[in-house]
Amino acid sequence: MKIVPVLILATLFCISTSYAAGFDCNKARSSTEKTICNTTSLSDLDEILVLSFNKVVASSADAKALKTIQQAWLKNRETCASNVSCITQAYTSRISELVNLVAKNQQTMTKTDSSNSANTQTDPVPATQAIGKTLTGTIESYECGDNCYLTVKDEQGTEHVALCTAPQCDSWNEVAAMPKSFLKKKVQISFGRAKQYDGAGNEMGEMDAFDSITFF
Repeated sequence: MKIVPVLILATLFCISTSYAAGFDCNKARSSTEKTICNTTSLSDLDEILVLSFNKVVASSADAKALKTIQQAWLKNRETCASNVSCITQAYTSRISELVNLVAKNQQTMTKTDSSNSANTQTDPVPATQAIGKTLTGTIESYECGDNCYLTVKDEQGTEHVALCTAPQCDSWNEVAAMPKSFLKKKVQISFGRAKQYDGAGNEMGEMDAFDSITFF
C-alpha cells in the first residue's frame, strides 16, 4: 500500500450524543478525557491514533520503548485540560509521528519482499461498474493488504467491493484500518477506477474504486 502524507479530515461525522473513542468513555475521569468523549473530531482522532499506534507496535522490534513514549505523550496530553485546540494539536502531531513510523517500517518490509516478488505478475482486475455510477448503502467492512478495499452493501443487499480512494479514506489508508464507528454507517458512493500496487510498489493494473463518499 502506498503511504501518503497524513491528512486529518476537516469534516468528521457525528455518531451519537456519546461519541466513540479509542478508550472506554464510561471510565473517563480527567477533563481531557471527558472533552475527547464529548467532541466528535477529538473522538475520531483518538481512534485513528490508537489504530496508528497498534500498527507501529505490531511491526516494531522494540514495542516496550514505543509504549513508554506513548505513556509520556498521554501524560503531556493531560496538560491540555479541556482546551479543544490544544488537544487537537497534540493528536495531529502524534498521529503524524506514528504515520511516519508506519511508512518507515513498511519501506523496510518492502525492500525485503521485493527480492521475492520482483518477477511476479498480476493480471488487471476487469471493470465491473460504470465510472460515475452512484449507489446508496451501508459500510460492511474495510480490509487492507497491499491495497485497501471498502465493502458497501446496497439497498438490495448486494455487496460491492472496490479500492478506497475517496478523500474520506485517506487517514484510514495511512494506517490500514478504519475506526469501528464507521461500520454500518449509511453512505452514498460513486465509482471510479484506480491502480493497484503490490508490496514492492509495482503496478498491478486497475480496478473499481470508490472515489467519493457521502455520509448520512
